[in-house]
Amino acid sequence: MTYLAESWKRWLVWLVLVVIFAVACVFLSEWQFDRRATRVAEIELVQKNFDKAAVELSSVNLSDKNSKWLPVKVVGQYLNESQVLVRNRPRSGQPGFETVVPFRTADGQIFAVSRGWLPTGNRQDSPDVLPLPSQKVQEIVARLVPGERQLDRGAPKGQVASLSLIEIGVETGLEINQQWYLRLSAEQEPADQAVKLLKPTTDEGNHLSYAIQWLIFGVLAFVTLVFTVRKEYDFYRSKNDPKYVPKVRKKTRADADQELEDSVT
Repeated sequence: MTYLAESWKRWLVWLVLVVIFAVACVFLSEWQFDRRATRVAEIELVQKNFDKAAVELSSVNLSDKNSKWLPVKVVGQYLNESQVLVRNRPRSGQPGFETVVPFRTADGQIFAVSRGWLPTGNRQDSPDVLPLPSQKVQEIVARLVPGERQLDRGAPKGQVASLSLIEIGVETGLEINQQWYLRLSAEQEPADQAVKLLKPTTDEGNHLSYAIQWLIFGVLAFVTLVFTVRKEYDFYRSKNDPKYVPKVRKKTRADADQELEDSVT
């Protein structure tokens, strides 16, 4: 019986497994490419909008998602009695909170305003000090940011698990604008403020390299299969045909150097 007659079923199974693995690698690669595209689009918005001069909020199309990070001027007053803390906001490895105070504009809209970061207290799971802004009518400059997704976890009274505008609306009992919150840049009335939040990073991350690696893994699966079949075929021929001499791979300079090192040690 020939080698092919003995082994084709087994290698067919392995071929099917390799094809499935390669297809999975392609899907994972596409997933990483999509994540990179999303990240690149986010970076482009930061570079386009973050450092622009502030414009009047009334001049902005709030339905346009490309308004993210755009600085706007808003006139109104803070509603200090409705301040909330957003949990689990670490900064440089230190646990903390993001403080959010609702802001009622002159035309009656209410926006959640992120005023910055506060460290966790020394003796309790909340900041030691909660700085509050002036409640006088004033103009603030802030950047438009969409709300975060709502997390399926609880939080103590006066706190929320994420900067979900739905969750903040429920916690405060106010009709919070559900399209955007405002990340504070400057305010007209001097007031104690939390640590200002950092500018968003413009690092793409490793999505591109991961995408390429998955494609390489898919190709290597086929290469490994072919190499294994060839080695087994050589072994079969050598065992059953005394005249058969397997092809020997030519030694490279690296092989010679390795043999020299082995002989020395």
